[in-house]
Formats: sequence, structure tokens, C-alpha cells
Amino acid sequence: MKKILLTLPLLVILLTAFAPASPEIAIIVNKENTSDKLSAGEVKLYWLRKIKKRWPDINKNIKPVDRKTSCSEQEVFYAKVLGMSASDIETYFTQKQYESAEKPQDKFASDAAIIDFVADEPGAIGFVNISSLSADAKAKVKVVLTIQ
Repeated sequence: MKKILLTLPLLVILLTAFAPASPEIAIIVNKENTSDKLSAGEVKLYWLRKIKKRWPDINKNIKPVDRKTSCSEQEVFYAKVLGMSASDIETYFTQKQYESAEKPQDKFASDAAIIDFVADEPGAIGFVNISSLSADAKAKVKVVLTIQ
């Protein structure tokens, strides 16, 4: 039997070639929201309600929307927008709830449920897989940022 010796650079190339691609996600808000475009930093501040608890211009409570269970969209959002782990997020919202009785993020099982919630709640901000945004969905919500 022949032994195959893999060097570290070759191993990295092989692992990268067979790693699943990260999904492209869209950050969405309600159509009433006056924000047309947000940076990743702004999304983080709003989603975590770090500076403001209400949206400027529409004066509605900011309602962050999340997934109930871990998924690749959530991983991309947490890593690339929030720069936090899932446990960091849970700790953050638990602390906010304890300190100031702030409601934690609303959680949903699917992109369709998130789109429907954001469409119905003027203060909502969430993330979905961009492929979930059909023409019907795009008519209900506004995309303010896309992340690859």
C-alpha cells in the first residue's frame, strides 16, 4: 500500500476546494423603514440596539430577527456582520434582558417566516438567504445590504 504524503499547503488547497460555499445573505427591513442602504457596521449597531432602540425617522422599536436554530446564513451573519459567536449573541441578549428588561431577538425557523415577520413589523431587521427573495418577497421587504 502506498502512503500519500500531503504537505500543509496542499491540504489547505484540498480542504478549500471541497468546503461548501457560504451563502449570500440579504439584510432586510420593513418597507416603511426610510433606510435604503446600511453598512455592515450600521446593521450591527441597529441589530444589537447598541446606540438606538428606535429607528430614526419612523420612530419604531428596533426588532432584531434571528433563526431559531443554527444555519449557514446565521453563521455568515454572526461572523461577517456582528463579529460574534452564537454563544456571544445569547450572552449579549441575556445580559440586556437582565440589565434593562430588553426583549431578546425574535427567532424564526425559516427565511419565509422571517420575511413575513419583517413585512408585518415596521421596526424589524433580519437576514435571509438571498435566494429566498422571490419577486413576491422583494415586494414585501427592503434589502439594505448583501453579504457574500
